[in-house]
Amino acid sequence: MPTAREPLLDAVVQAAQGAVVEREFPLAGFVRLRDRLAETGGVAHVRLAMGTVDAVPAGALDVRAGVTLVCQRCLQPMPHDLRADSRLAFVMQESDRVPAGHEAITGDPKRVDLAGLVEDELLLALPAIARHAPGADCRLPADVAPAGEPAAPGMRRPFAGLKDLLKH
Repeated sequence: MPTAREPLLDAVVQAAQGAVVEREFPLAGFVRLRDRLAETGGVAHVRLAMGTVDAVPAGALDVRAGVTLVCQRCLQPMPHDLRADSRLAFVMQESDRVPAGHEAITGDPKRVDLAGLVEDELLLALPAIARHAPGADCRLPADVAPAGEPAAPGMRRPFAGLKDLLKH
């Protein structure tokens, strides 16, 4: 769906000219991505190098964004770099000829929503489970005991009885 902040891109004209489109999009403007971020500040840096491959408008899309996610181990905010590189072919429908190694972007190639493409790429680049890198300062919440260690008074052990249930 097109956004008010970015006009639609004519991939046919841009490809014929061999244009390089460079944009920055505020992360807060991506409605579907916003809910997955701990903070919505920052921008996505985008570079789309256009050209024609086998008479089909195509582009190499490079998307970069520094985001803040919630670590699923310690539940604290953590910085994470998202990066997506894609080779796209702009075609009317999936049955049209798509150059090898390119992903089909279907719809009117004269009316491409670049912001929507960027949001899709960022969503695909998100980790399945956000966690601090090994060796980073990642600590369990104070009221959760690590696996294999006895729980101190007042600590939760949410899966403590699971072993007994699996025996039956």
